[in-house]
Amino acid sequence: MPDDGTPDAGTPDERRLLGLWTAGWLAVLLVVGLLWLGDLSLQWPVLLVPLVWALVAVRRRPGDRPSAGG
Repeated sequence: MPDDGTPDAGTPDERRLLGLWTAGWLAVLLVVGLLWLGDLSLQWPVLLVPLVWALVAVRRRPGDRPSAGG
């Protein structure tokens, strides 16, 4: 594969871990922001964003499975 300067996408497990790590930090920052500036009782639906992000990160994609040939 030619080196076109784009970063390596990593293994499926690495991508999954990075997605979960990002969703976790997003959730933490949103909670801190809501507690500091917002009203958690009214704005709690914004916390669904990192939840959906995490669900997308953990889903299996068709190309993630190792081939049967080894």
